Amino acid sequence: MQGYMKTIILLAFSSFCMGVAEFIISGIITNISKHYNILVGEAGNLATLYAIGVVIGAPIVSVLISAWNYKLQLAFTLFIFCFSNAIIFFADNFLIMLIARFIGGLMHGLFFVIATIVAIKVAPQNKTSTALSLMVSGLTIALVTGIPLGIFLSEQYSLLFPFAFIAVFSLLVAIATLFIMPDLKGNKGSFKNLIIAFRFPPLYQGFLITAFTCGSQFVLYVYLRVFLEKHGFHTDTIKNIFLLYGIAAIIGNLFGGKFADSRGSFLALSIILILQITFFSLMSVTYMFGELFVIINILCMAFFGFASIAPLKMLSTYLAHTYTPKTQNDTIALNEGAFNVGIAFASFIGGIVEHNISVNFNGLFSAIFSICAWLILFLCIRKIYYRM
Repeated sequence: MQGYMKTIILLAFSSFCMGVAEFIISGIITNISKHYNILVGEAGNLATLYAIGVVIGAPIVSVLISAWNYKLQLAFTLFIFCFSNAIIFFADNFLIMLIARFIGGLMHGLFFVIATIVAIKVAPQNKTSTALSLMVSGLTIALVTGIPLGIFLSEQYSLLFPFAFIAVFSLLVAIATLFIMPDLKGNKGSFKNLIIAFRFPPLYQGFLITAFTCGSQFVLYVYLRVFLEKHGFHTDTIKNIFLLYGIAAIIGNLFGGKFADSRGSFLALSIILILQITFFSLMSVTYMFGELFVIINILCMAFFGFASIAPLKMLSTYLAHTYTPKTQNDTIALNEGAFNVGIAFASFIGGIVEHNISVNFNGLFSAIFSICAWLILFLCIRKIYYRM
């Protein structure tokens, strides 16, 4: 095994912890609403508040600890993440759960800033996109194993038992970090550096592309179980669909990394966004044609949703290096925050659509997010990307 791969695998295990915590709400959202006697949309705030925490954690908390070496940054992040999930399990109180989810989100955002920078630092230049997609693969593996496992644990033991699992797993990875992670010197950031990025239109246009692209599938995904239950899918079938969703996401994520390495981030992202628009829109009509069409559509949604991650990260790194070479880590941190600005906004919009219109229309609103991302990419970034 190449030396850098040990670090990438460690980061993948870490992102697995984050992925289970972030996505588990979708799998148990209806049970949470019943357990706490609240509306499904109110239970969806657990996803929204987590995403808001990520938005704050990525640019702001990352600056506060940026002087530490990356091993300490990662270990600190995982220990606090462990603590936040342990609180959820032991407290069994919805308000405390919301607060703990916010804290977990802070650490999630911080982690992906650290992980993105470390992956770029340790990987060979011609393998950067692939290394990033492998690092993110923990998220997609969480969709395959973590979400179905979380649903199983909640049904077999207790509703909140999955959070105990997350706490223990993240604790083990935090300890492993202290022994496996190489010592990489941190680069002290500042809040002033965060402001610098907004002086350059291509950078905040890039943030908007990230937000809309990443948020697009979550308009539907957070309420996917609600959608499936509405159309008569059996509980066991829903579990299998989440499993298949994760498998498709893993393949899509790896495909996106390879595609960006071979074709460049702009072209790869342009094509992926067009396919997202197509399959997200279809989610609002395929239920009319039977379960098989819905399942195929969901697999395409997962594949192209996660295929966009590596091209997005590479595009943002390219723009950060071009416009803010001396403060690119801070710019990357802002872009990591933009991922979950999109998720938070998407979760909020998805809840409004589900509650006030119909969950059947969530697919169309997902497509609108992707359309916005494609328009900004094509109208604003294309001429900059090919001029450089």
